[in-house]
Amino acid sequence: MKWITTFAAMALALVASGHAQQRVVSVGGDVTEIIYAVGAGDLLVATDSTSVFPEEALQTPKVGYVRRLSAEGVLSVEPDLIIISGAAGPETALEQIVASGVPIISLETTYTMQSVLTKIDTVAKAVGRESEGRGLRAEVEEAITEAKTTIEDLDIQPTALFFSSPPSTGGASAAGDNTAAAGLIEAIGGSNVFAGRPGYKPLSLEAALAADPDLIFVMSHHADGLGGLEQVINHPAIALTTAAQEGRVFLVDPVTVMQFGPRTPRAIADLAIEVADVLGD
Repeated sequence: MKWITTFAAMALALVASGHAQQRVVSVGGDVTEIIYAVGAGDLLVATDSTSVFPEEALQTPKVGYVRRLSAEGVLSVEPDLIIISGAAGPETALEQIVASGVPIISLETTYTMQSVLTKIDTVAKAVGRESEGRGLRAEVEEAITEAKTTIEDLDIQPTALFFSSPPSTGGASAAGDNTAAAGLIEAIGGSNVFAGRPGYKPLSLEAALAADPDLIFVMSHHADGLGGLEQVINHPAIALTTAAQEGRVFLVDPVTVMQFGPRTPRAIADLAIEVADVLGD
């Protein structure tokens, strides 16, 4: 989306020239968390529904779900700057927002711990909090170093399947490349059994059995929607896998782990420790 990149450059140029941003819309929980962390939460006039941390973010007007935005909803709060996660969409809505002339900054979608640092730099500059951004960056750099050391020492290298079954659809799918799930698996030193295919694809029991992962991940809110971890383990798509039968199914927090924000490095390290404990039994 070259047009988004162009508008991002224009928006940052306005900030650099001293153009004050007083009404900011943040789309993406990672973006919102950074804005609050650098002390610019007072600039927010609206956020998306994935923006649930810190608690203050819950009180902001909501413009919809990050992947299902409407241009009307975003523009209705009269922002003078919009900062969006790279996961935002649909593209038609983004095109309409750009056409409105409101400066928009779109972060790149890269699911690595290192990418959090780039997000911090970009967002802090966009809201005029570069000094605070440098402080936050230093904290997150330290957390990344500690997380990588922990994971290297664990040396677990599991094969993993990231299972998804949103209650709204009832279907089962597994994560492939270019997903936060793939980034998580790679970060803990594992390998994704469905690497080589993009996004989330339908999952059958036959495919799950053929993949035979060492462990299975599932987002905690999907598990809650299905009735809990036991229901996930007994789901027809994965119930006969060795990982499910031996209880190697792990809940993943969709906010701290999957959004790749400032708290993600420590959350990933904690999850790696949990995995290592189970694999070592």
